[in-house]
Amino acid sequence: TFDLPKPFFVLATQNPLETKGVYPLPEAQVDRFMFKILVGYPEKSDEKIVIDWNVEVKTLNDFGIQRIMELHEIGKIQSLVKQIFLSNEVKRYIIRMVTATRDPSRYGIELGKYIRWGGSPRASIFLALASRATALMNGRNYVIPEDVRNVAKDVLRHRIILNYEGRAKEIKTDDIIDEIIEKVPVT
Repeated sequence: TFDLPKPFFVLATQNPLETKGVYPLPEAQVDRFMFKILVGYPEKSDEKIVIDWNVEVKTLNDFGIQRIMELHEIGKIQSLVKQIFLSNEVKRYIIRMVTATRDPSRYGIELGKYIRWGGSPRASIFLALASRATALMNGRNYVIPEDVRNVAKDVLRHRIILNYEGRAKEIKTDDIIDEIIEKVPVT
């Protein structure tokens, strides 16, 4: 057992090129991650900066990164997030969005025919939590539907499991989520 300070979290990366000896996580384990954030290639101007910064091996200190808060302050912010008001209407909206991943025909989601498994209850939990954090970062003490839509892809993209046909046609779960956002009513 290794006691770790709070907050503690796990970051995992996927590299589609180096997969020898690496196995995909089961869906139940992937579901435990709050977000799946896609990181593409940098813009040309940013890649030039990457070249310039990597002429020699550098340490973290070489980048001049300054601490902006202490660990206990992160805990306070996490407590604040839990206090952000989430109305019953927004809760129902979150539930409808997650339900649309499980029963897409109910909302006329055409790309839903490519879904094998939709979001679990963790999808609802994390969508609510991420929406609360988004509201806080935007200076509000309440969640609006736009907060939910802003985090929907990051929270849902790894929770929608495509069927064989969807994988064969290279359907993107982000496209399914776009359709869910478009078709699931707020009220």
